[in-house]
Amino acid sequence: MNHRIFAFTSILLVACVAVGAAGATAQGIELNETIDTGDDTSYVEEIDSDTRIVSWDYDDTREGFEIVFETDRSKQITITEAVQFSEGAGSGRIYQQRIPEGTSEVFVSVPRRGGNAAVTMTTRESINDGRFSYVSTGETSPDRPPISYERAQIIIVLTALGSAGLVFGVVRSRREEEDRGYERIL
Repeated sequence: MNHRIFAFTSILLVACVAVGAAGATAQGIELNETIDTGDDTSYVEEIDSDTRIVSWDYDDTREGFEIVFETDRSKQITITEAVQFSEGAGSGRIYQQRIPEGTSEVFVSVPRRGGNAAVTMTTRESINDGRFSYVSTGETSPDRPPISYERAQIIIVLTALGSAGLVFGVVRSRREEEDRGYERIL
């Protein structure tokens, strides 16, 4: 009886771990196979001779990249989170995913840090060639609208008034010092 309970508990535990591991993997990277992009496919970047990036987009809602790959044969790809680093030590995430032959869409969870998000991609062949490919949002600061023309004019006028006031104050102070000097002599 105890052996049956132990066996049942062991199977249940293994199943829970498998489901948990599958859920953890799905949070970082997702693969949607066989996307039809048509016959006239152009490429954004070639990772190696068999693997190309067809298109990519950053989804702010999901906080990650949607990357469409085209491969001539099934290929293992390593995708590394590339973020702006501050001084010191830290860590990042690396994902490995087997991409099937054909066109596939992959979602990679990479939240923006400092307004920027990027991933690098390598395959065994690209590493042998000493190169990697990347996609990046290219932003180095959070989204902010540019300063408007009216606001720039206000800043210039206020700066000019402040400078004029400072010059007036310095000149007045020096004059008063000179006047006091003359009063002492007389």
